[in-house]
Formats: sequence, structure tokens, C-alpha cells
Amino acid sequence: MNTKNWKLKDVLLIAISAVLFGVVYLGCTYIGGVLYGMLTPFGMASLGYEPFYGIYFMAGAFGIYVMRKPGTGLIAELLAAVLECLYGNYFGPIIILSGLVQGLGFELIIALKRYKKFDRMTMIQGAVICSVLTLIYNLFISGYSKIAVPVLAIMLVVRIISAIVFDGFITPMLADGLVKAGVLKGYAVAQGCLLYTSDAADEEDSEDLGGRRHIKKKINTTEDADDRIRIKTSRKHIQ
Repeated sequence: MNTKNWKLKDVLLIAISAVLFGVVYLGCTYIGGVLYGMLTPFGMASLGYEPFYGIYFMAGAFGIYVMRKPGTGLIAELLAAVLECLYGNYFGPIIILSGLVQGLGFELIIALKRYKKFDRMTMIQGAVICSVLTLIYNLFISGYSKIAVPVLAIMLVVRIISAIVFDGFITPMLADGLVKAGVLKGYAVAQGCLLYTSDAADEEDSEDLGGRRHIKKKINTTEDADDRIRIKTSRKHIQ
């Protein structure tokens, strides 16, 4: 699989997904603001945006899961943040820096795995890393250091759960569904399951694509064909 060269279709997908996720992000920001106001009388206003953090990570998760090339997650997330800002996010340009941090989470874990593993566990790990990185960022940039430690702990738990649900499960399911519909035909997420080299087959070091092993299926198909030939030959001898 070519994980370095970018094509026009890659740029277009990044752009389209950034436009769509930018709108989703903006909607979540305003809904989070409403929830923030509702929780203020209870002293838990800081939790207002936490259920939506998993959604805020989706552009990066989707980009890298579909294209499987270095930088795709980071660029997709950053561009979505830029567009969200242009759409009218009331936090202003600071969210662009947030997008940079959010995009790093999935890039880091998948880079450590040399852009060869994109299974569910890898996506969950990326979701957790994104959650931790963004909370650290919030401590220094967003004034979260003034929040009580028990509240911070609750925020982190809610953020991780949100990220696992939206990025560890929903994003891969969305991408796989689009593959089945033919929308992502030609992208790595659709092509990867067929790209096993003979060396990978011998060493059982083929790329992990959700547990599907087409090599084994091919071997079984060949064995079935041999069985049919033996049956036909036996029938001829009997006749």
C-alpha cells in the first residue's frame, strides 16, 4: 500500500470531510454551550462540553482510518477546525490550535504502528490518547488548572468514554458502511484488505484490517475446488 504519495482524490476527501465535520463541530459547540449553562447552577458547568469531545476528534479519526497515510488525520482535523472558526465559532481562532492537538492523537498511535494497524483497538487507543492530550492542553491554555481535581477526573472519564464511542466505534462503522455503499471505492480503507504480499502471507505479517483474512479464504476456496475435481474423477471411474 502506498502510504506516502497523495492524489487529488485524497485532497478532495480531506476537504469534503472537513467541510462537513466543521459544521458538526460548530453545532456541538453551541449545544455544549447550552448544556454548560444548564449545569452552572450545580457547579458542574465545566462538564458541558465533555460529552461532545469524541465528536470533535472525528475528522482526524475518519481521515486517517480511510486514507491510511501519514498526516491525513492531522490535516483533516486541523482543516475542520479552521472551517469551524470561519463558520462562526465563538471561541475564535484558538480552536485552530485545539484542532492541531486533537489531530495528533491518532497520528501518534498509528505512526508508532507504522501505519499498518487500523483495527478497532488501535482506534480506541487513539481516542484515549486524544482525550489525555487535549485535557493537558486545556490545563495550560483553557484555564482548566483552576478546576478542582475531582471535577477534572470526571471530565477526563466522560471525555474518554465519548471518544471511545464516537472514534473507536462509530467512525470506523461509518467508514466501513461507506465502503460497502461504494462511496469510498479506491481508498485504502476499501483496497487494503486485498493488499497482502506473498512475504506477508508466509510470515503472517499482513496488514490488520478488522480481522478479515482473505488469504485463508483463498486457500479454503482452492481446497474446495480440489475436492470437487476428485468427486468428478471418482464418478467417471464408477461409470
